[in-house]
Amino acid sequence: MKKIGEGKTAVVFTDGLFAYKKYHTHYDIRNIEYEVRVQNEIYDKTDLLVCHYEIDNQMIKMTLIEGVELADRIRIEKYKNWLEDFTDLQCKTYLYEKLDLLDAYEVFHKQILSSKLTQSLKTKALESLGKIKKTYHLCHLDFHPLNIIYSNNDYYIIDWTNAKLANPVMDIASTYIIFRQYLKRQANRYLKMMIKKTGYSKEEIINAIPLMAFIKLRENEELEQEEVLKELITGIDIV
Repeated sequence: MKKIGEGKTAVVFTDGLFAYKKYHTHYDIRNIEYEVRVQNEIYDKTDLLVCHYEIDNQMIKMTLIEGVELADRIRIEKYKNWLEDFTDLQCKTYLYEKLDLLDAYEVFHKQILSSKLTQSLKTKALESLGKIKKTYHLCHLDFHPLNIIYSNNDYYIIDWTNAKLANPVMDIASTYIIFRQYLKRQANRYLKMMIKKTGYSKEEIINAIPLMAFIKLRENEELEQEEVLKELITGIDIV
């Protein structure tokens, strides 16, 4: 089989018909089962273009998508209207509500309390969580150009492991933070576009930024990004 990708926990191969996600040794099978369940909930109950998953010999066997990442359309092809496409696609995910996914409010509350980060950062994150109105829409929560594949004149969204039912301002805040980290020039342009397309206010989205920065810092292993996330949690560097 041919190797076509690699992440922190797995390597992706293809046999030309399907793609296979092979996890590193000792990766918990329960995590694989959870990822498959989340993916297929979205595959079965939405009209979004996503892969179908199944477990095959402790690997995830999935639909093979032949295309290019949106990130490469931006970087290599110099595609100009990418942000319009990107925000339109993100807004489509919010149309879905009645899915069997975890409650983001409950999960994030538990993650804050169990975190090893400082109490002052935990307090900021809890305050942020408390300001977010409880609504329950499908949210990807890791939505960025590397997780979108352009194939046959359409877009597929990949890597739904973090997906939950949440207020979309959490998802918008999450993407805004990723832009601040890796595409800083586009961050404010993205934010303005999402405010216009969703009707959420700038204040509602800003209120969610400390929470989502905390969640990313809790999971983050890239030390060079740590100060950026801490500043966003404490409100020092929020738009």
